[in-house]
Amino acid sequence: MSSEDGGRRGAAPEPDGPQPHRGEAANLAVRVLRNSGVQGVALAASSVLQLVLLFVVAHWLGASELGRFAVLFFGANLLSQLLTIAVKPGTIRRTFAEGDDEDDDDDDEDVSDSPRRSLGGGLLLSLVLAAAGAATAIILREPIADGLLGSSDDAELVVWAALLGATTVVFRLTSIVIWFERRPTAFLICELTRPLLTLVAVIPLLAADAGLEAVLIAGVAGTFTAAVVGLVVLRHSFEPTLDPGEVLPILHRGMLRAPIMMSFWTIGNADVFLLSRYVSDADLGLYTLASRVGFIAAFLPQASRVAMRPLRKAAIYKSVEKQYGRTEQRGQLLGYFALLCISAVLAMVLLGPIIVEIAPASFADAAPLIPLTAAAMVFPALLRTVNQQTSWPGRTRLTFVGSAIAACLLFIGLTMLLAPEIDTYAAPVAMIGGLAPPCLYLFLRCQRSPDRIGFPYRPVGTALVLAVVLGGAHALLTTVLPPAAEIVAAVALGAAYLGGLVVLRVIPETHWAALIHMVRSLVSGRTDHFQPRRGLRALGQPERDALRAAIDSSWAAGAREGQASGNGADDPAELVRLLRMAGERGGVPVGERSSHDDEIGRYLFSAAPTAVRNATMRRLLGEGVDAGDLRALEDLVAHLATVPDAAWAGRRKNEARPEAAA
Repeated sequence: MSSEDGGRRGAAPEPDGPQPHRGEAANLAVRVLRNSGVQGVALAASSVLQLVLLFVVAHWLGASELGRFAVLFFGANLLSQLLTIAVKPGTIRRTFAEGDDEDDDDDDEDVSDSPRRSLGGGLLLSLVLAAAGAATAIILREPIADGLLGSSDDAELVVWAALLGATTVVFRLTSIVIWFERRPTAFLICELTRPLLTLVAVIPLLAADAGLEAVLIAGVAGTFTAAVVGLVVLRHSFEPTLDPGEVLPILHRGMLRAPIMMSFWTIGNADVFLLSRYVSDADLGLYTLASRVGFIAAFLPQASRVAMRPLRKAAIYKSVEKQYGRTEQRGQLLGYFALLCISAVLAMVLLGPIIVEIAPASFADAAPLIPLTAAAMVFPALLRTVNQQTSWPGRTRLTFVGSAIAACLLFIGLTMLLAPEIDTYAAPVAMIGGLAPPCLYLFLRCQRSPDRIGFPYRPVGTALVLAVVLGGAHALLTTVLPPAAEIVAAVALGAAYLGGLVVLRVIPETHWAALIHMVRSLVSGRTDHFQPRRGLRALGQPERDALRAAIDSSWAAGAREGQASGNGADDPAELVRLLRMAGERGGVPVGERSSHDDEIGRYLFSAAPTAVRNATMRRLLGEGVDAGDLRALEDLVAHLATVPDAAWAGRRKNEARPEAAA
């Protein structure tokens, strides 16, 4: 996807001989795709299970009770969000030097010197706040019930909603920490435990006529179990100490992020509550179903955005930025993200009505809402991404804070203004109307400054026009086609869209080689062409043994801190020298020996938690270590951790063991 001002600034290097750290963008893209795959699976599976839960509630309790459940769920989410603001952004910042969900700063303000201690303080603080929040809500259950549902007779439902909100605080923090530790399998287990157990628990309860309270009880059970799973997974990553020296900076960071986090949360969650003031419970149930189906459009954009977060402070990201330039890198990332949003919305336009047919017949009126809710649901992630990829001289954090607050106020005002006129359509229209102006402001302000990014205007515009044409064609076809043929038409139009992206050069030829490399890497599991057997044969057997021992006791082999590792090696610089020799001989260009190799070795062969290793990496990059070199060496360690014993013995692939030959 080339930029408007032409040229080949975003193209992959031409294959004219070996080039050090070639294809950094493709390597980054592979990592983003892998992370997006994990995030996509988590989001999709979790949302599908939640959608099934809505279908189950709708089947047993009807649209009106589904609307009441949506309002109670809003209350639980409001409690969890208020408590999450206090603990999550500060814990993530101090532990990983990263921004929270809603923002991503590049400075190292509030970063801890002891990440394990910070994480322990954050987790314990989340438990304390969860208990205090639940107790307060339970004490005030009658006025809360009156405010949410219009009657204090439903106070017992508020008790379970409060417990659901409290357990969600701990679950959210443990889940995001596992993600930042780059542990995809554990992350999936933690994320899917919650909706799966909730669904398993709620079906027999509803079948026994337990009512709406059963849905909340099942939610508490699933969320509590998922939070416990997360704490067990993280047991070696934190020191359980509630130190005031950690608690106060965590709370301070939460106050700084509160305007942004509450603004985005309100836009994403207050639609149900605002509509409940103007529409019936039955109509609210229809909207709830339509919005959950429309939210599927946010899977890919949200997964992509979250997938990038643990990589933004990684060596590979810094290497790409150095290779292509900050403005070109940001323009291409934003361009591909916009393309992803367009594609996701079109997918829901094509498939949304088919999904609704699975629901009870009384929910058929939800189908027209789906395209609009799908478009609305991608805008929060789009605004955050536009903010991350744009800048201009003199810009401060207050710019994004003001943008988020303005979007929130516009959303609330438009919803209240339009709901009496267009009913449930008011919420998605207001979401788009609230988020689009800040998106345009941030983008246009950047493009009119010296820091303008190389955004690919023509390709993105072409994709948008193509999606509108095919979406319109689908709308016309569904009026004349039988339900069975709608599936065929949706698949055919989707295929036409993908083909059009190539034929119309939305994805330019200069990116094809990198994309092919990405696909091959995803299939093979490797982003380089390293030949480990050939590389290891460049070393003597004692050298191979020393290198293997360091790798086997490092992060790459899943070792825990406290085991013998490269940190305790007599000469980490010597291990780095051996690694460079193996890499060069195996076909991977690495840098020359440097005065930092001793520290690089301690980083590469460390068994410390990810947060501790990230702190070391930031220090190395700050001292001038080449990001591409560090990335290449780190990849070599990860690759060598997976090679078989025969390779470490120096044997070729088809060479028999010496004792077998004898």
